[in-house]
Amino acid sequence: MSSCYFDVASKPIVMKYLIIAFLLSSLTVNAQLTTQVANDSAVLKYHIGQYSYHADFVNHKGYGAPMILTTDGGGAVFGDGDDGSMLVRLNKSGKTTWKKTIPAKGEEMESQSVVEDKFGNFYVFILVHGLSEHRGGCERVVFLNKVGTIVWDKFIGTCLQLNNPTVDYIKALPDGRVSLRGHVIKTKPPEGQDPTYLLWEGWLDKTGKLTQKTGKAIDWKKEAEWKALFKPE
Repeated sequence: MSSCYFDVASKPIVMKYLIIAFLLSSLTVNAQLTTQVANDSAVLKYHIGQYSYHADFVNHKGYGAPMILTTDGGGAVFGDGDDGSMLVRLNKSGKTTWKKTIPAKGEEMESQSVVEDKFGNFYVFILVHGLSEHRGGCERVVFLNKVGTIVWDKFIGTCLQLNNPTVDYIKALPDGRVSLRGHVIKTKPPEGQDPTYLLWEGWLDKTGKLTQKTGKAIDWKKEAEWKALFKPE
């Protein structure tokens, strides 16, 4: 499996960038793999490590991150390279076994995370901008099998302001599904007022079926409270 949570919330968190050396130094559980990755130019050209929230992922088995350790002892890297968003698969010695470019959609794609399910398949998460007037973007999930073939490619929500979940947290579950957690706007706010954000939870299976539900309103002024909702278990 893999590990961490990420936050791409349009409010109130500001995106932070990490250098690749910092991310690689976090992978203390497999020194041989990280040494090989550091010397692999095919991986170094990808701008991985976009979110500071990935720093603790090694200690949280089953979560997504820009770079993950896989169940077979290898790894996977998801990031933006010369050819756009790409998933790179590594063997246990850190050598590239395959890589897959994710087709472009919209005006801009923001690579987020990858998680491996119990079957060895991969879910990659991308925020796509330019599909509508909603500047917050739209959450896109691409499912690849263990050999890198894209099986399905879907958006979660409407890609508008309403019913458009922003995913802040992902986790691979023991039953093979992937658990998602984030926030969503369900009703249009009155003119001149901020919208009400609701807690959102979803579950994706390998067929692309999404089960989802909404919960209580999130008070962004209560930082400790909303951060706890998206903290890795």
